[in-house]
Amino acid sequence: MSDVRHQTLSFFGLYSQGHARADQIHDFIDAWHESGDDEKRSLAEFLGLTEEEYDVWLIAPGALPLILAARQTGCPLRDLMAELFAELSRAARPADRSVIHALGHWLKARSTD
Repeated sequence: MSDVRHQTLSFFGLYSQGHARADQIHDFIDAWHESGDDEKRSLAEFLGLTEEEYDVWLIAPGALPLILAARQTGCPLRDLMAELFAELSRAARPADRSVIHALGHWLKARSTD
């Protein structure tokens, strides 16, 4: 059983302070699943992410630094994700196809917001 649930800060709180690595998010996800009915928050809230940030992380797990940058600078997350989309599209790596596809849809859905 994970001891993550006993920590007071969320994953993203610890990550933003440099006290957690991006790959440790899975330990927090495990702790949320193990918490059963005791935990009333959504997984996104438990991780310390907004629903939008959580959606972005699901699409592009490597986007945590961009989520952090958006929070720290006040830059809209959509703008940073558009830059990532352009960068990934230019690189055209086969391994990034699903991220490019999903991110393109995510960005398109927000172009009317």
